[in-house]
Amino acid sequence: MSTNALLEPTTELSKALHQDVVEDQSASSIVNRLKSKNKELQTQSINTYQQFWTESENNNEESRTNMYKTLTNTYYNLATDFYEYGWGESFHFSRRSIGETHRESTRRHEHL
Repeated sequence: MSTNALLEPTTELSKALHQDVVEDQSASSIVNRLKSKNKELQTQSINTYQQFWTESENNNEESRTNMYKTLTNTYYNLATDFYEYGWGESFHFSRRSIGETHRESTRRHEHL
C-alpha cells in the first residue's frame, strides 16, 4: 500500500469535515448541511479508507495493523457523516418516557 496518497486523519481534518455541519444551524435540514461539506476532503477520506481494502501485494493485514491509527480514524471520520445524518449533533440514544417526544428525551439526557 502506498502511503503517499493517504490522507492523515488529524484533529484539523476532523474539524474541517464536521465542525461546520454542527455549527451551521441556519441550513434547513441536516441533509443540506451534509451536502455543503468540503467535497474534496470527503473524497480524499473515502479514497484513503478504500486503499486499505484494495487488492495489492503491499496491502495486507500487517500493513493495516501498522497503520491502525490512520485506518481507524479515517473510518470514524466517514462514519460520523452517517451519524450526523441520522442523529444530527447528538450521537447517543436516550430513553423516552411515556408521552415524551424524541427531542424532549434527548434534551433531558443531555442535561443529566
